[in-house]
Amino acid sequence: MPASMYPSPPAAVVTAVAAAAALPAVAVLVAELVQWRASSQGWDQRSHRDQRRDRSRRRGRRTDEPVPGPQVVLVLGCPSRPGGRVHPVQRWRTEIAVRSLHPQHGRLLFSGGRTGAPDDPSEACVMAAYARDVLGVPEQRIALEVEARSTWQNVAHCLDQLEAAASITIASAPTHAARARRYLATQRPDLARRLTPAEDYRVGERCGWKVATVAYALARTIGRALPLVPAAPGQRHSD
Repeated sequence: MPASMYPSPPAAVVTAVAAAAALPAVAVLVAELVQWRASSQGWDQRSHRDQRRDRSRRRGRRTDEPVPGPQVVLVLGCPSRPGGRVHPVQRWRTEIAVRSLHPQHGRLLFSGGRTGAPDDPSEACVMAAYARDVLGVPEQRIALEVEARSTWQNVAHCLDQLEAAASITIASAPTHAARARRYLATQRPDLARRLTPAEDYRVGERCGWKVATVAYALARTIGRALPLVPAAPGQRHSD
């Protein structure tokens, strides 16, 4: 039968199929842009650039070295898999933390309580074990906070350990880390002035989880804008 005898699909169907095929690529592109922007929010970019410029002038060359002095990298918790197995998001956050760690005088501070079965290890312990056993971070450069159950608490429960840091880096997905930096600025503006950027954004890295975390952030924003369930006193920054 000649090809001309087959009916052509309606233009609307062709458009819908093309749009559906393009949707995943659009979602990835949007997530990349949102995460890239979030990675530069919540810390004093001008101050950080000035510090790098000053060091460059003293040494006569360009440099991207971290702020000198004791550094603490606060690694935000995430629920583990059943049985205390490391979750892919925990791996991602820990890898961000390790590559953001100063080679000489930085340490990792993992924060996250127990969210699984009563005998499961805490989120902090699971991520710390991954950093130590898989990524090769020495035990003496790892500290734990094992009570926090939310992002707000990740920050609040670690304030004492952040006091002695000359620079503070928060490690997580860029959108999540940006929220934690806002929380630190609310809880302790003086410590927020010590914030330095994490190496949390890389093009094409963990694309699926980038999309998922952007979708979660959007859903969270919409949920908070809808007066469906009144927030209990003191719960405004609970997650």
